[in-house]
Amino acid sequence: MQITFTDMHHFFISKARTLISAIAVLTLLSACGSSDSNNSDYTFAYLQFYNGSPNGANVEMREVDGDSFGSAQFGDATSMYSMDDGEIELEFIRTDADDQEVFIDELTVNLRDGYKTIVVMNGDFNSPSFTAYQYERETLDGHFRLFVTSVVIDESQYDFYMSEAGDPFEAANFLGTVSAGEISELTYWDADDDSSDFDEGEYTIFLTQPGSDTVIFESQTLDFIYETEYLLSLRDVSGAIQDGLVVDTILNSSSVTALTDVEADSQYRIYNSTNLTTPLSVTFGGNSDEEDVTFTLASNELSSFSAIRYGDYRVTVIDPSNTVLPINNKLITLNQGESKAILIYSSNGQLGAASLVESGLPQAYDKTVNFVNLVDDYDDVDFYLVRNDETIDTAEYDVQNLSFAESEDEVLPSDFYEVIAVYEDNNGEQVLLDRTALFGFTEEQNYIVTVEPADTPTGYKISILY
Repeated sequence: MQITFTDMHHFFISKARTLISAIAVLTLLSACGSSDSNNSDYTFAYLQFYNGSPNGANVEMREVDGDSFGSAQFGDATSMYSMDDGEIELEFIRTDADDQEVFIDELTVNLRDGYKTIVVMNGDFNSPSFTAYQYERETLDGHFRLFVTSVVIDESQYDFYMSEAGDPFEAANFLGTVSAGEISELTYWDADDDSSDFDEGEYTIFLTQPGSDTVIFESQTLDFIYETEYLLSLRDVSGAIQDGLVVDTILNSSSVTALTDVEADSQYRIYNSTNLTTPLSVTFGGNSDEEDVTFTLASNELSSFSAIRYGDYRVTVIDPSNTVLPINNKLITLNQGESKAILIYSSNGQLGAASLVESGLPQAYDKTVNFVNLVDDYDDVDFYLVRNDETIDTAEYDVQNLSFAESEDEVLPSDFYEVIAVYEDNNGEQVLLDRTALFGFTEEQNYIVTVEPADTPTGYKISILY
């Protein structure tokens, strides 16, 4: 495949595409370098793994019968490893609910000194693809190199534009068409005699459908501060929000920056954990771009997800019976592509609210479960996830020392668990707040587990929300 470039604005594209020049496309174990390809102090071979399968699990990469190179969830990468050159056999595994390793695939790659090899997993996790891409590393001074790929599940193509930060799309530069399963090095539109590579600084990314001038993705400002090679990966959204695109920024560590569309919607849902007999009146609004929404929530009722434009909102919650004092104008910030849960509770005759961000990871195999303490009597509540062959003492998964209105998440393999909530008294003895029957955290849902006051023998109960 050939990718074309032009430094003219989008409204000149129809003419400019007759004047395009080609760049090299990186395919399986092929090398690509810029005009400075001989300028390199990198003497090892380098290896990294990126997980781009949107409905999968945490995947480990390791040498067959050898060392592990770490694991990565969807949208994440492992650290980069310095290796000896030569052929290496890699295998990819996940761990199931019984702590048994599940073999996914094998791949043989030929590592080369001075080159980075990145193995990309993409596609449906039931039958994923593993592809190794390779490019020569360079010693750069005040510049960076930029590569781009796509792991979107429907294999759509996108035209890729880039501008200096603050410039609109009309001032952006068309850098090529991105296709799934390809890695390409992009060419800087303002190269000088010193270097043909990109100048360090802040930039904005725009995506359109091929040949279109309608922007479907505009990134937040991305500051390219490292003198190295960047890989941008276009991928699907997963987890609580299902629609949209994300651009992952992959460097030479396990830290991946996910860029969301600046116009991406957010969503929220609200839970009434109180025991009040009268439904609460909830008003969600305060953003000038959105009309206020008012609805009622009965005791222990969880609302559906509501999509809404990103922004800063205020939540007001009133008890019509005046049994407890209201929540007035609690600030809730919803960022682009973010899903939040808002949990309403009653404490000391006053309504309050705790909020948490729901996971954007796939929930097919591993469940990112949020645990929340809504009991104001105790500031050190522990949750235990106990399988049918475990006890509290032997449970592999637990969340410890949650303060009132505090939340914490835990990643669980899909399985059946008894949820037990306890606190420790002044004598160091554990006191039971509540326990559930075995519950299957087995659906592709975002789960929330709360412990809250209730009319029960212990005075408390565990609620599992999804």
